[in-house]
Amino acid sequence: MQTDYHIEDLVYQTEDLVVYRVSTRDKTPLALVRLRYDDDILERLKGGVFENALAQLQQLSHSCLRSVIDGGLDPIDGFPWIAVRWWEGTLITDRVRDSDLTTTEFARIAAHGEALIEALGPIAGTVSFTPRSVVTCGQGEQIVDTFSIDYLFWFAAFADGAHPADRANGRANFDHLLTYLNRHSKHTSTPLVTVAQAPPTPPRQSHQLASAATSGFPLKTVSILALLLTSIGFLSWKILDRKSPATTTQVAASEDVKKLIKEPEINRPLRPWLDVDFNRIDITNPENLKASVGQWVWIEGEITSRDEQGLLLLANSDLKAALPPASDTTAQNTLGNEVIIRGFLTSPTLLEIQDQTDVEISYLLKDIYTINDENQLRTDLVGQFITIRATPLSLGESSSGKTLYLQFKKEGNQFAISIEKSKADAALTGAHLKSLVGKTIQAKGRVKIDSRGGRLSILITKSSQLKIVD
Repeated sequence: MQTDYHIEDLVYQTEDLVVYRVSTRDKTPLALVRLRYDDDILERLKGGVFENALAQLQQLSHSCLRSVIDGGLDPIDGFPWIAVRWWEGTLITDRVRDSDLTTTEFARIAAHGEALIEALGPIAGTVSFTPRSVVTCGQGEQIVDTFSIDYLFWFAAFADGAHPADRANGRANFDHLLTYLNRHSKHTSTPLVTVAQAPPTPPRQSHQLASAATSGFPLKTVSILALLLTSIGFLSWKILDRKSPATTTQVAASEDVKKLIKEPEINRPLRPWLDVDFNRIDITNPENLKASVGQWVWIEGEITSRDEQGLLLLANSDLKAALPPASDTTAQNTLGNEVIIRGFLTSPTLLEIQDQTDVEISYLLKDIYTINDENQLRTDLVGQFITIRATPLSLGESSSGKTLYLQFKKEGNQFAISIEKSKADAALTGAHLKSLVGKTIQAKGRVKIDSRGGRLSILITKSSQLKIVD
């Protein structure tokens, strides 16, 4: 285990993790990732659990996978950290900022992702198939698109005594990535990829957790960590809550949902292990719905609104979806969005959702966001590159004078397009930005939340990222 690193730069930060570019004694560049969990998970990572999870993570190897080299638990606060091979390259979100992907680029990224899925098998479900996680490296014939494991998800599963491969569906996540790429490609009129059919069910594999006593990873003090603690810059973290679906217990309808069901009680089968075991149904076909009553199913559709009973209404269908109690935030986030929902079909018109985690908001399918999507931007899209259409009400400036804000709300710059003067091109002058006030504009940029003041910003650096639409 490497015992000290030299920090060169802070390259990425969210509420759950922070990433540094570091170098070893022999000047080898690495990415050092520090993970944030709540106290309960940290306690369960002790006693060799983390070391066992790290050992299995380090065994994963593929030409398209950014491999893990080192890791440990901070001796002061117990937070995990890992060191990953550094790949010099371009993030997919940066690549599509000003121009669309070519057909060749799209096909290459898709092929590299498919190769990784085939090589890793069930483990591929733990890969972070998000645009922000894909890095294109190399030149010419040596170009490779690299991916990383979802480290937060990986260690949280081991803390629960489970293997992460038993809790994930890599194919569904990869399909979302392909949809995003397709939306940013020059061939969008003739899509190369469809995600209408459910992927085939992979053979179930048993994952045995190695004994902590045989992991062979001693705990050592890492001198970098004291510096990490002082450089993070904020204390409030949103703890990632990754719930695992119930898998082997009989599930009864909640009392609230029972009141909405007019049909007799159905003796339901056990809930499937993975969503690939759910039956996909076409909600626009009434006969299909009738034939699937009494089954665990998954559906795709658009949530149009909620009725007076709080049920989610789906476009082009009489089907309604009942969320579990205390799911108001989830319900609000689904409105107007494409979703994938897993649940039990109690009648041709009612789908009963067991857990909030059975609702996936397909935000990558949405072309343009508005100020009405503020809640979703804050909860789901931080760090993502999106397009927003809105009318700025005023032009503001930070107290330091270094940043300008095209503000969408009367409360000031709590929701705004943010332009840092030192990084913006010459065309993004104060006069030009002021001329946009009161006009409907379209902006393409990265979503960020100020950790201190809670300001939601769409970061802009080039004039090509802004345009007037009326």
